Amino acid sequence: MINLPKPSFRHYLSQVPAPVREKSQKWAPTVAALFLTTFFIIFAIRPTVITISELLAEIKAREELNQKLGVKIDQIFAAQALYNQVYDRLYLLDQTLPTNPDFAHFSQTLEGNRLETNLALKTLNYSSIVLTEKKDQGLTKESQSFIFSSGLAGNYPNLKTLLDNIFHQRRIVYIDNLKISQTKNNQDEEESTNLPLTISLNGKAFYLGYEQNKE
Repeated sequence: MINLPKPSFRHYLSQVPAPVREKSQKWAPTVAALFLTTFFIIFAIRPTVITISELLAEIKAREELNQKLGVKIDQIFAAQALYNQVYDRLYLLDQTLPTNPDFAHFSQTLEGNRLETNLALKTLNYSSIVLTEKKDQGLTKESQSFIFSSGLAGNYPNLKTLLDNIFHQRRIVYIDNLKISQTKNNQDEEESTNLPLTISLNGKAFYLGYEQNKE
């Protein structure tokens, strides 16, 4: 068996017509450039474009976050300005709604109003009161109250003054029941205003205490 020599690559190229070879040589750089461009787009430029897109999205998200933080900061400054305006009057809030029952002060105020109006004290009762604050975990501050009831005797103008003092005090007090009674007599209406009256009132005094969380 005779082994014939295999034609080389150059042999095949020599069989290509000259016009075709000239055109191939002319377009070869263009084809090579297109191939290299496609290669860089797929393997080099594409990851860079993805990275840039991610960075732009992150920058946009941070700008939105900065805007929200700016709004919050402006709100804090506005709240601080309002707080500074009322700082000197915050003690009025403590008088309106104390952090504890403040039973002693309330009792002194009530007794002071009674003495000022020259009324006779017949009865005075209070519900059970927790005088110490509980600061255990799981407790939150909630509005609470204690109940009081009082029986007083005196003339109508003095009773009216007492009620005015109670209704106009800063401490939040709610009157649940108010009863005024007078002994029947045959005197005219003008003289009846100076007759002894009995007043019975039941109410609540509020304060800011602690309650167990319901969760």
